[in-house]
Amino acid sequence: MASVLDNYGWVVTIIIVIIVLATILLLMKEGIDATKITVTGAVVVALIYMFFMDWKLGFEENLSFEHVPHNFLEALAQTINVEAILIIFSVSIIVALTRGAGFFDFISLSIVKLTKGDPRKLMIALGGLTFFVSMFFDNLSAIILLGSLTVVICRQLELRLRPFVLFVGINTIIGGLPTPVSSLPNIIFYNLLNPGTLTKDISFISFMGYMLPIAIFFFGIATAFFFFIYRKDILIEISDEKKEQLGRINPWSGIENRMNIWKSVILLGILFVGFLLTSVQVEGTLIGIALTQVKEVSVIQSASDGFTKTVFQFPDVAFIALIVSVIGVFMFRADLKEYIEEGVEWEMIVFFIGLFVLMGVLTASGALSPLSKIMTSFLTTNPSTGKIAISGQLIVAVIIGVVGLPITGFLNGSSAALIFSYIFQTLPQGIVPGLWIGFVLGGNIGGALTPLGSITILMALEILKREGDKISFLQYIVRMLPLTLLFAVLSIGYSMLLIGIGI
Repeated sequence: MASVLDNYGWVVTIIIVIIVLATILLLMKEGIDATKITVTGAVVVALIYMFFMDWKLGFEENLSFEHVPHNFLEALAQTINVEAILIIFSVSIIVALTRGAGFFDFISLSIVKLTKGDPRKLMIALGGLTFFVSMFFDNLSAIILLGSLTVVICRQLELRLRPFVLFVGINTIIGGLPTPVSSLPNIIFYNLLNPGTLTKDISFISFMGYMLPIAIFFFGIATAFFFFIYRKDILIEISDEKKEQLGRINPWSGIENRMNIWKSVILLGILFVGFLLTSVQVEGTLIGIALTQVKEVSVIQSASDGFTKTVFQFPDVAFIALIVSVIGVFMFRADLKEYIEEGVEWEMIVFFIGLFVLMGVLTASGALSPLSKIMTSFLTTNPSTGKIAISGQLIVAVIIGVVGLPITGFLNGSSAALIFSYIFQTLPQGIVPGLWIGFVLGGNIGGALTPLGSITILMALEILKREGDKISFLQYIVRMLPLTLLFAVLSIGYSMLLIGIGI
């Protein structure tokens, strides 16, 4: 089959790469309208790609589209992560509803009462809560919920917002490591585990067995790092008088309608359970009964008794979030129009649509195919054992760790996850889980490198900007670079350790 880079296609690919890099560099400049720049870059590369390359072949060859639409705009729309867009829309409404009910004020006062205003205990409490929530909620939901909570608490205690909001943002990434449903890279790679891909299957529990230890280790390192660089804001003493005063706080004070707090708990509980159910598959026996609340995944061969066994999976995260937001509007009898206009992060939605298109075209143009070929070249089969040589897998683990950091950091975790998944699918069968874990870590940890790497970091900076504590693109990179580099080195080491011992 002809390649998208045949003839002079490589020239167009280089031009697209230059435009993407120029867009990224402009996004680093302070005072730039990120949304306008991103959308403009996306439109430019899309037009170049459409007119000067075989776009159908590119979508099929480099984005693994099984059926490429005849219309270019329809094909381009498939590069947009609709789930992420729906999550932003739906969870923004849920947060606005619960915030208006006073739920965040109640939780913040409860945390303040328990920690008695001690910034060190408060930092660990907020980080631990974020870590736990991010294990089961998607990262985007976690930062929307906990970012708002952190602002309320810090304002009440007159603490500097920056260290606490950034720590919450970092921990949405770290907390997104342990479970298959907690981040987009995890979801993508967990769903790639077809029979024969690895030496053994990886279940939900075994996934946690691989990822939870390194995630807890990362949490400890991040805590120590923040305590050091923001020691002037965190390592401060609170007077005994103030501790006693804070200990007498009544979290229910100021809550006009206590029933709204319980409604908030119920609503967030439904959201939590719904997210957990997205990973559940149910095998049932149909006797002509229509089940409408789950979506069918596959029909297994008929049993000897004549019944047909069917596997079902509950709706995905985005659909659950949308349903819960509608439930919330009815529970609180809210004005939907008002919440859509004022509660939804519309600018963020447009920004990410542009970013998805930008990265989709970059991948479709074939700019990343050389990296895939390089990795595959190292994964040769050992003639004596008939298995892929461990030495080759160790080399690939180093490559994905080194290359994955800038790819994830500058192209965003969603794009990196897609890029890594395309590369992963080209690798030969028989690799050990340790290498697969390296891909998962690479698709997550690099997101802390820049504000472009993770939607949670970007939203954390937006929260700070909205609260009058703006931090620039470069300021963030300089401040967080040591931590991110340490995470990258440890990720490579952990992957190599697992490969070396054959698990």
